[in-house]
Amino acid sequence: MPDPKRKPVRRSPSAATRGAAGRGHALMVIDHGRLQGAAWAEFHSVRKRLEKTTRELHRHEEVDVPAYNEWLHRTFPVELTTMRELHEEVATKSEQIEAVQARAAIFGGSLKRLWREQKERAAAEREPEPEAEAGFEDDGTPGNRHHMGGERDFDPEAGPKPSRSARDIYRRLVQRLHPDRGGGWTHARQHLWHQVQQAWAAADADWLARLEVEWESANEVLGPASPISRLRRAIEELVAARRDLERKLHDYRVQPAWRFTKNKKDRPALERRTRSNFEHDINFLRRQLTHFNATIAAWEEDWTRSDTRLKARPRRRRPGW
Repeated sequence: MPDPKRKPVRRSPSAATRGAAGRGHALMVIDHGRLQGAAWAEFHSVRKRLEKTTRELHRHEEVDVPAYNEWLHRTFPVELTTMRELHEEVATKSEQIEAVQARAAIFGGSLKRLWREQKERAAAEREPEPEAEAGFEDDGTPGNRHHMGGERDFDPEAGPKPSRSARDIYRRLVQRLHPDRGGGWTHARQHLWHQVQQAWAAADADWLARLEVEWESANEVLGPASPISRLRRAIEELVAARRDLERKLHDYRVQPAWRFTKNKKDRPALERRTRSNFEHDINFLRRQLTHFNATIAAWEEDWTRSDTRLKARPRRRRPGW
């Protein structure tokens, strides 16, 4: 038993312990090997699922859709021409009628008078204008209205505006894929370049992120020894890209071109359904066109009658004439 009268010996802490205690924390060494291995395995699994979905999407867009369009134009040439002509005529007359009705609602006045004024303005606009000097801009400087550049300018009225992340990813991909950066201009590299341009035109940041991960994986920028944070970010980008492709596939599966080249035995049933759909759409467009023609004829008939009454009305002579 220890002697109760003996005082305990106090040991002085070492320099390392005093430093750790003074700072309020201790150092701990962690082996990231297992975490990196697990992250790399998950990345590889997610990438394989994405590649499978991408192949399915590319097969539909590059094989089934062209084959379906070729079959459609070969089987229904008359129906397609009729549909195109009816669409153009219906769209033109609908726009004209809506413009007249909108002006009547805003400024007031009779529809027949507004219709007559609109026709007069359209006739005046169709008159040929003097041609500008070839090769000169509006300010007189030589040049072309279209310029060439690496990054296209976006018009807010023309399409979606890319986000900041989309711009950053696009710039990195353009720098990596540009022929001046070295490397052979292979078919895969050319295909990836076209995909980057399509994704940039659509302002799709998820699509651009997926393309960047594909390029990094193919060129061994990402590997088992990559930082865990970069692997986790790549996994998130691949998962988001797969969700985007799944949404597109969900819309494609309800289209008649889905698996067109694989379902040859269902071709007669598809032809019957397509012919029935053409007949329904053509009849609907013709009914619309009949209604628009009747509306315009009524406006022009009132206009003609008014002119006839004005011409037939005798002019009153003033006293003293």
